[in-house]
Amino acid sequence: MTTGADAVLYPNEGYDIHFDAQGDIETADQLNTALLMSLFCERRAAPSEMPAPELRRGWIGNEATPGFEIGSKLWLYEQARMTRSTLNGIADEARAGLKWLVEDKVAVSVKTSATINGLSVELERSNSDVSTHFYKLWEGTGNAA
Repeated sequence: MTTGADAVLYPNEGYDIHFDAQGDIETADQLNTALLMSLFCERRAAPSEMPAPELRRGWIGNEATPGFEIGSKLWLYEQARMTRSTLNGIADEARAGLKWLVEDKVAVSVKTSATINGLSVELERSNSDVSTHFYKLWEGTGNAA
């Protein structure tokens, strides 16, 4: 993934896109698409995490390039009881899914935290910009606050 022009996504409109006056997809210098893919594409679970092979899920795009995997295992927490241990695991899993941003020098640092209300991601970029993104993870589930 590269930095620079990123499609502007509108979360209040179901993550829809808009077009500019020239008919091109509206873009901005942001990382929304990269963040959404890094967090919500499903990384395949290990046998120790999900014994039944047919339930390990995983994004099909991860099979295309050996040694490359995008996404996270946040999906493993979909039905988990909201305990401090679960929230810590969610924050750790989000951080693991986003670590490529620091490795590829897209960001200087990535901080994550999870609460009963959702997941918070704070990115610091080399130009000193700090952006915070919040994702409601449990909307429409029994875990929703």
